[in-house]
Amino acid sequence: MKDSSRTSKQEEIVNLWRKAHGMGTVVAATGFGKTRVAIISIKRFVEVQPNVSIVIIVPTLNLKDQWIKELQTHKVNNNCEVVIVNTAYKNKYKCGLLVLDEIHCYGAPQFKKIFKTITYDYILGLTATIERADGKHDILLEHCPIIAEVAIDECHEKGWVSPYTTYNLEVPMLPEEVTAYKRADGGFRRAASLLGGNGGQTFRLAQQLIKDPRSTPEQKAAAGAYFNGIRQRGSICKNSKAKLPIIKEIITLFKDRKALIFSDSTDFADELQELLGEECLSFHSKLTKKVRAEILKKFKDGRTKQRVISAVKALNAGFDVPDCSLGIVAAGNSRKLDNIQRTGRIIRYVPGKQAIIINLYAPDTQEVAWLTNRQEGQEVNWIKSINEIN
Repeated sequence: MKDSSRTSKQEEIVNLWRKAHGMGTVVAATGFGKTRVAIISIKRFVEVQPNVSIVIIVPTLNLKDQWIKELQTHKVNNNCEVVIVNTAYKNKYKCGLLVLDEIHCYGAPQFKKIFKTITYDYILGLTATIERADGKHDILLEHCPIIAEVAIDECHEKGWVSPYTTYNLEVPMLPEEVTAYKRADGGFRRAASLLGGNGGQTFRLAQQLIKDPRSTPEQKAAAGAYFNGIRQRGSICKNSKAKLPIIKEIITLFKDRKALIFSDSTDFADELQELLGEECLSFHSKLTKKVRAEILKKFKDGRTKQRVISAVKALNAGFDVPDCSLGIVAAGNSRKLDNIQRTGRIIRYVPGKQAIIINLYAPDTQEVAWLTNRQEGQEVNWIKSINEIN
């Protein structure tokens, strides 16, 4: 059944964009239908200007393929060119409408060049959140200010996404991992103390010291030790071997669900594939485009045994399998965007679906702080056993 309320909201946003002279960004939760907002805008453009040229910028090949199929479905593909940002900022383009999907990605130093290499009359940005950790979203807002926002709570309340429950499951690290983590944490804290020991200010100072040719060898060493400590702590808890049997137990418990597992490293993802057997396929950037396409095809096909994908970041954005209802975050971070995108992969609307998202974390580690930061304002259940999952 067509969701008339969501369609009305999408059309309302298109009208807001037009009133803003065709210059603006739509910030909406994954699952709302940001692509649909763009398609409505594009179709209206083509109706008025049949020969208009439209350029759509995307960050990944997966998204490019999805956009091409969507444009073909709506019969506007002849007016549109879909370009990956790595290509876009190196070349000159001229168009009537520029669509920037996942616009938050384009604040990076090299990618923001697209605002100079592409000449456009109108611009539409799409994202789940515009904020960037480096503060470079201000650059994006200068070119494409926010004209509409749709929060995940509104999507949930109005039934535009499937209902879901989020769990944070405690998974203590192995003894040797605890020892390694404490050693890395000690090195981090000693370096932070040498640098001043004041949270974000210390982080920025360490960055400056690494880059500044005037820094002394001692300062550079302290800054290097500081960042090494951060990396080592993160790697140890994110890739804890203790999580592997827990993930297998969860997959076995929910044997009738399609699942996505989000990992931090290709080694961890591949190890999960070996552990879970033929029903799981690992998915990461080290695989060829052809192999990744085949994996997604098998996963989407309900006739195959493959019901689990063990992914490394590559599926955070632009992945659409509505009947996937189980998400396991084996390795997270503090970024709200990643949390929004991963949640959105699991809660795509399907009648009768009740989604489950399980975040695994090692107690007494940085993972606790990451969870707290990225889930701010979200309703979650902190649990110590799989038996507590309803």
